[in-house]
Amino acid sequence: MANTQTYHEESSTSARLGIVLRVEWMMLSLRYLLYAALALLSLTINDETLRRMFIVAGTSALVHNLFSHWIFYTRRHLLFTSAWNFLLYLLRFCLLVGITGGPASPLAPVFLLLLIGYHVYRPKSFNTLWITLLVAAAYSFVLLANWFSGNRGVLPLPVYANLFFIAACGWIMHILARMMSGLERAAEVKTSALKSSEAMLRAILNHTAHPIIVYDETEIITDVNDVACDFFGLPRENILGLRLHSLIFDDGTLADIFEDLKRTGSLHHEMLVMPAGGSERNVFMHIHSFLSDGRRLFVALFHDVTSQKELQEAHRLASLNLEKANQELQRVVDLRADFYITIANRLRSPLAAILGFINMLLDEQLGKITKEQNKALHSCRRSLARIFDQLDEAFILEGNLRGEETHADTPEEDTSEPDA
Repeated sequence: MANTQTYHEESSTSARLGIVLRVEWMMLSLRYLLYAALALLSLTINDETLRRMFIVAGTSALVHNLFSHWIFYTRRHLLFTSAWNFLLYLLRFCLLVGITGGPASPLAPVFLLLLIGYHVYRPKSFNTLWITLLVAAAYSFVLLANWFSGNRGVLPLPVYANLFFIAACGWIMHILARMMSGLERAAEVKTSALKSSEAMLRAILNHTAHPIIVYDETEIITDVNDVACDFFGLPRENILGLRLHSLIFDDGTLADIFEDLKRTGSLHHEMLVMPAGGSERNVFMHIHSFLSDGRRLFVALFHDVTSQKELQEAHRLASLNLEKANQELQRVVDLRADFYITIANRLRSPLAAILGFINMLLDEQLGKITKEQNKALHSCRRSLARIFDQLDEAFILEGNLRGEETHADTPEEDTSEPDA
């Protein structure tokens, strides 16, 4: 807060000093004109008394100009607002009033200008009472000097009016000085509050985990936080002054989106931004408008959803690959089932014929068989029965895979003992 107040005082002093310098340059020129006029008058008149007065007045103007030139040369401009400069003006005005008639001088109002000028040079001065008394005393001294020089008549009414105006001007300047001081203190408080709020806003922006950009109605970026600088890969100086459109990918609808934003004052939309590195980033933007110093500004918060998008894309690709793998696996299973069914169908008829022939042999329809032949035929029939079981399993597998049931008529396994 102290730094803010110091900055405000320095800026106020600089502005006031600029006015003081312009006034002093103008007064310097006027004094040179006055010096030239007095020099010409001193050469043309024959009155020795007036000539001496003109010489004194011209000398005082020349001394004041030398003082001003020294200040301008050494750049000690604050001396223009010092007591020395004020006393030089007061001395010169006393001489001007004295040589132009004293009590009857038409230049007496210059003392009012001196009071006003003092408060212009030093608006925060609380020495108004003493300055007013000093100016009134100087004017009174001029009157006394004129009275002692031989003009001892009654003072005219304008003299008292001039003294009254000097006092009134001092009182008015005192009131104005207090008012100006109060206004400047109020301005300092407002400036301090504004600086504090800006510092707080800056702290909030810089400690936010998301990139934040502030831009105006022309979409010119006016402020960014440090996270945004890192996110876009650019220093703050390069981002400030850019148009927001230069950082966002335009798919043809961006102008309409921002027109809706200006009308509604808020926006929540997913967009594609292009940082300096060239890699595109998916962000979900939250934009709101606010007023600052009478201007409408917009604050945009970028929520980076690139990782989520990449994860969703990876999940989608994995789902597609899994679906393709399932389809391929189903095709392989179907091929295997078809293969089993085809083999089973092709083997069933020959094996059934062989089994029937073995049964005929066992029934001795083709003639007598020996004991060893009987054992061999029974063994063959059991083997064929096992083969038929395997074929039935193939049909059952095909039914399970396709959701169908296949029933096959297979002969029972011969568990009887061979004939003795």
